[in-house]
Amino acid sequence: MIKINKQIFKFQLKEDRAILLACIGIAFVFWLLIKLSQTYRAQKEVYFNIELPKGASLSALPPDNLVVDLEGTGWDLLFDHFYSSELGLTYNMDGISRLNLSRGQLRSDIQAQLYSDDIKVLEINYDQLNLRAEEQASRRVPIVPVTVLSFAPDHQLKAPVALSPDSVTLIGPQSIVSQFESWPSDSIVFNNLKQSLLTTVRLKKPPPELALSPEQTEAQIEVESFTEKSVYVPLVVKNAPDSIRIFPEKVTVTSRLGLSQYDRMTYKDFSAEVDLEGVALNSSGTTAPILITRQPDYIQSMFFTPKSARFFFIEATDSTTVKPQQTNQ
Repeated sequence: MIKINKQIFKFQLKEDRAILLACIGIAFVFWLLIKLSQTYRAQKEVYFNIELPKGASLSALPPDNLVVDLEGTGWDLLFDHFYSSELGLTYNMDGISRLNLSRGQLRSDIQAQLYSDDIKVLEINYDQLNLRAEEQASRRVPIVPVTVLSFAPDHQLKAPVALSPDSVTLIGPQSIVSQFESWPSDSIVFNNLKQSLLTTVRLKKPPPELALSPEQTEAQIEVESFTEKSVYVPLVVKNAPDSIRIFPEKVTVTSRLGLSQYDRMTYKDFSAEVDLEGVALNSSGTTAPILITRQPDYIQSMFFTPKSARFFFIEATDSTTVKPQQTNQ
């Protein structure tokens, strides 16, 4: 029976594994050297740093998506990435109002920022950049609330949405700031409102050339329930001779309105009219439609009775009394 020395076997096994791993490592290094010595293409983002004199702004900011296509060996591109993951181009506009950068100028400036001259600049996604500096301005404009509100049954907005602060300062180039007379908020969205609330609202994001101060506001949304109120409105007769009398003399107007407007509404807020122009006045028992020609804008809805009025002919007697003319029923 053959006996195997287990310790010697384990030692030989470990030695074989070490040799195998060393061979794999050496092969990987040679493979990596060969691969990194080959030519590759890569892309790199470019950002701009524009130095401006005090009190000046750019009418249009340089692009934030400029990308350059590069070509070089794997070693050069690898070291360039570790050297700088982004390319930064700095330009000083102190004393000048315009800066025009052609494709050739951009390629040359980018090339100067690379780790190695052996890396080639193949392509840039912009043909030309034109930058213009102008005086910085500020302007205070009102904030316009953008609301998308729905209310619970029998509820409505008590008053227009109130903002605090109600205005914002725009800061940026004069040519852009002067274009705005107001500034909108982000959408204020609430559903099934049945009570008042106070909420913080951000303002609409400005273009990159502008800054806002402040960037948010508070919106007060006041909600109230509906109620009804009736008033008696005198009936006004138009284009009628003196011999005509109208019945009834008043119209009952019932309005649906917010609770806060209940005491405000009176009969003087309405006008009820009957126009007899074009109506055959020689006929008996004639009626004419009643129209509401004026009503307050704060009511939600309105109806009135009656919808028409009857008119009668009267004639004077020697005793200066008047009688209603007999009509055929």
